Amino acid sequence: MTDDLQNDLPLGVYSADASGERRLVHQYQDGDYGLQDIYHYFQLGELESRDPSETTIIWLTENELHELKVMADARSFDFEEGFIEMCLDVQRFGVDIAAERVKFIANS
Repeated sequence: MTDDLQNDLPLGVYSADASGERRLVHQYQDGDYGLQDIYHYFQLGELESRDPSETTIIWLTENELHELKVMADARSFDFEEGFIEMCLDVQRFGVDIAAERVKFIANS
């Protein structure tokens, strides 16, 4: 599978597990949020964003993943529930991989 996710996959955030297989990290819920918002709201990660209707990619380091959890917990009342859940799903997945940098890809 390429970085551009297939159209038949559920809208959400994906990453690769330790074996390199793509896994759904967070399926988007109702609301107006996306993977790029981690970068825009919390200034975390290295964003590779294209047109909003296409694939968004963000790289997060181990330290940024820990900071993401802290920020999501601290600001949970400032943002919609779906965004906070996405942040926590991304953080949990990234920590489980235990890599220096983790690539997350959103198909919307």
